[in-house]
Amino acid sequence: MSQPRWLTQLEEARQAGIRGFILTGNTSDLVHYEGSPLAPCQVRFFLAQWLDRDGYDVYLFSLANGLQRLRNTRGDSPLLGQVADPRSLEQVLSAFGNELQQRERRIALIVDYADHLCPISQGTNAMLAPQHLLALETFHTWGTSDRIRAAENLIFLISHENQVNDLLVRTGSGYRVIWIDLPNEAERRSLTALLLQLRQQGRARDFADLDMGLSLQEFLRMSGGLRLRDIEGLFRQAAARGTPVTRALVRDLKAEVIRQMAGGLLEVKEPSHGLEQIAGLPHLKVFVQRLKRRWHAGATDLPQAILLAGVPGCGKSFSVIAIAYELQVPCLAMRNVREQWVGASERNLERVLQIIETLAPCLVWIDELDQAIGQRTTGESADAGTSERMMARLWEFMGAMRHRGRILWVATTNRPDLLDAATLDRFPIVIPMLHPTPKEVGELLPTLRRWCDRQGIPLIEDASQAMGAECSGRKVGAWGDLACFSLTVGKPLTTGEGGIILTPHEALYERLLALCAHPLRQQYAGLEPNPFSLRAPLNPLGVERFLEAWKTFPQRLQERQLALQRLNAFIEASGLPLFPVQVQRESTHAAYRLCPRVIEGSSREEVVEALQAQGWLAGEGSPAHDLPHALRRALQAGHWRHHPQALERASRSRCPNARRLERTLITLEPHPNAP
Repeated sequence: MSQPRWLTQLEEARQAGIRGFILTGNTSDLVHYEGSPLAPCQVRFFLAQWLDRDGYDVYLFSLANGLQRLRNTRGDSPLLGQVADPRSLEQVLSAFGNELQQRERRIALIVDYADHLCPISQGTNAMLAPQHLLALETFHTWGTSDRIRAAENLIFLISHENQVNDLLVRTGSGYRVIWIDLPNEAERRSLTALLLQLRQQGRARDFADLDMGLSLQEFLRMSGGLRLRDIEGLFRQAAARGTPVTRALVRDLKAEVIRQMAGGLLEVKEPSHGLEQIAGLPHLKVFVQRLKRRWHAGATDLPQAILLAGVPGCGKSFSVIAIAYELQVPCLAMRNVREQWVGASERNLERVLQIIETLAPCLVWIDELDQAIGQRTTGESADAGTSERMMARLWEFMGAMRHRGRILWVATTNRPDLLDAATLDRFPIVIPMLHPTPKEVGELLPTLRRWCDRQGIPLIEDASQAMGAECSGRKVGAWGDLACFSLTVGKPLTTGEGGIILTPHEALYERLLALCAHPLRQQYAGLEPNPFSLRAPLNPLGVERFLEAWKTFPQRLQERQLALQRLNAFIEASGLPLFPVQVQRESTHAAYRLCPRVIEGSSREEVVEALQAQGWLAGEGSPAHDLPHALRRALQAGHWRHHPQALERASRSRCPNARRLERTLITLEPHPNAP
């Protein structure tokens, strides 16, 4: 018989002479384990039956139900006769104050919803209501009473909100605080086996069966984090619907239950994809594969935290879910734990950490680490040191050796430069996440195409400046359900303005025509009329120009590709301080404008003059020219004009990296007559 950890702790404390107990955590759940002589029942009723076997006369008190005798196996109770009003807290405490000190018979008092009798004070305890002060002083006196300890009578305070006053929780109060964990796999297995057995014994209308594709072992893994009460309700709910227990039911229930238990401070993200869905990032894949082997081998010297740092949109969040999938653990996204009330933020953090420890093994994800934690100040922060205390507690929990190999912290950030040294030290593994290279784009497009097909989502390909380019053996624009090309000035093929949209799907083609049609025709097609749509079609002269230029476009594209090769050969042979234009084997460049970089420390003017002397159309800078000025102009023209403070901060930015890059660029036109 393997009884729950909290019950073992309770028995050990009793043998050590402890007579007062505060039970918190999963106190609203059922109690059931393999080999238990009792049927599944709530904690307070389990305690009553468990203590009755040891000869205790068990009483239960709460403000709503008053005083009750839970086990009536030892004759009449003189205590009930001493209490005229069972709901009177003062009368109940007065009666038990004497009875708990006598040795003639064993007495156990279970006080339910102790948070409502002895709540945490927002200031000093003297500010509590008189009823709360009476209960607090009485329970504290009982906890430190030598007579009650000698009489071996017991007091149980059951907390459902983990809000019992600190006077009773702190060391020396005479009470042992025992956290009731969420059920482990063995306890979930025991209850699930009981429910399936009851179904086979004729209670098929009450309890459903597991889905054919859902094995018992997979169900036990997926149900980690659910209470026994939730599992019973899941089987009853499926039976009421006339369906088996499916993965979707378990996943949805688990996400909702953990969100409620954590008060919205944790969000469950059930892993649905692994590394096979990630294109590129070979360094990440190699690391995760090594981590996976050691994790499943039970190694205890694994890194406790990983930081994924990179620009937005490079797959950090997607990779976090994939890591959890490979490790076969739930992914818990940590939300903001801060509140305005004194002490609330620290209690929220403790609540989250307790749930995380209960759900281990698991992966904990902190998104936007620089915003969630930020930097520590040199002195005490403006919140009276709350930030420093919370960070210290979090680092202490993350660094605990008992959590290595059981709890993996993964953080993501776009701004690692905002993290202080103490934060970075807690993440011994930092994995850079950058925009994909052309080679990685070649891997990404087929993966993205397959994912969209599975999800039934159309893939729109913005191929604005890549007409004629090729990636992974397929023309750019042929990967998506819709492909968009720009025909404005400076593009590989231009009509002066406008663009084109390509699609292989007739239904999308008809819908696009309707979007460009007269508003009355749009209304007839079931679309919301748009009076500006009449300006959408390309000018007929532009269409003629495009069709005429298209006839020679493949030849011009080939000539530009040859010019690109000649340029790189010229740079290598001439010895000019220029970086060659990189060309990936997995893709072909549209090559309508090239911007090679001058090696820093060299004179850009001299390089331009040397190129012009050899017949190259070369100029200084990039097509964007003054990047900071262009940024300010774009901000002033956009919606940021309604946010003057943000606009002012942006206008003061000098974009040092962009300026440094712009000073090294040369713009070349790879025309067919290039040398």
